Amino acid sequence: MHDFLYLPTHKRADFQRLSISAVLITGCLLLLSSCNSMSGTATTTANNVKSARVVLAAKVDASLRAQGLAQLETLQQWAALMQQYNGNASTYQQELISDQQALRVAQTESAYQAVLQTLDQQVQSIKMLALKNEATNQEHLLMQQADAWSQQHTYHDDYNNTTYHLGYEYGTNGVDGFVQDELSSAHTLADYQRAIEDADMFLTSFQAYKTNVSDKTPWNQAHVTDLQLMQYYKTLNQKVVVVSLGEQVMRVYDNGKLVKAIKVTTGRPEKPSLPGAWQVEQKLSPTVFKSDEPVGSAYWYPNTPINYAMLYHSGGYFIHDSWWRADYGFGTQFPHADSSGDSFSFDGSHGCINVSKTEAAWLYNYVNVSTRVIVY
Repeated sequence: MHDFLYLPTHKRADFQRLSISAVLITGCLLLLSSCNSMSGTATTTANNVKSARVVLAAKVDASLRAQGLAQLETLQQWAALMQQYNGNASTYQQELISDQQALRVAQTESAYQAVLQTLDQQVQSIKMLALKNEATNQEHLLMQQADAWSQQHTYHDDYNNTTYHLGYEYGTNGVDGFVQDELSSAHTLADYQRAIEDADMFLTSFQAYKTNVSDKTPWNQAHVTDLQLMQYYKTLNQKVVVVSLGEQVMRVYDNGKLVKAIKVTTGRPEKPSLPGAWQVEQKLSPTVFKSDEPVGSAYWYPNTPINYAMLYHSGGYFIHDSWWRADYGFGTQFPHADSSGDSFSFDGSHGCINVSKTEAAWLYNYVNVSTRVIVY
């Protein structure tokens, strides 16, 4: 079994749970720093420092001093995160040294509280920068990986004598652009956290996409990559709809067992479908789809009755029947001559996942609102 999954290299939640050993280590570092900075000084200076510690023990509550050590450790961890993703943490490292010294010499609780307040402000400041830096780094990683892979993997379309780059769903016109938009509109810690989580999810999906390309398992049998993704997202014990963009195939599972395999047509290169781990948000039967493009646009379409539609992302991404199509499967996401002869069937979808009316009816009755949908 291939081990393709992209795993984040740290857990940000751990920043809020400081171990006793981490606090002790930090205390030792503070003492060592003090010793190093005073090397070569007179014995009387060392005695003065010892006296200051006695004052601290008497006038600064032990729980307050523990808060100081914890805040120093938190600032140090966020600075380490900045460095991990190639950020410049030098300013905060200098502040860390200054704060360590200020806590050592504070002789009253009010003085100690003032340093703690400064530390808190520094922690809040570095949090925003560190998360923004990590999100930007992950977006660049996704862009670089998608671009490098797509340059080496192409599809030549005989219908219009054009060569297309595969994996376009992960490029700038796909989910990389999705993360870029999140970053450009981010203003809060939660905004940057969401961008990081989405970038990590898309990197996981892309690794699965690349791995599955070399899998020779027939399209209508369970694929190792499908099962790995279900295990990763902890969905092996439930109904899951898995869509393989590289194969243009949907495989439906229940408790890890393949129930049905269906050929699909997904979004064209200009309007790619959305990879990731989602769920059915809404079921509509019947409904009417209306174009958000003006008449005359290459992407305009007339009001279209749909028999069975399942929304899997609130951005307007549906799994639905495309009764106007006759052909599905790999190649139909690009320009082609559909055997239906319908003028709206010559290309891939506008981002939705198309299936035949018969298959859509079966799927509509099989899934529920909240059924997981994994697209890769």
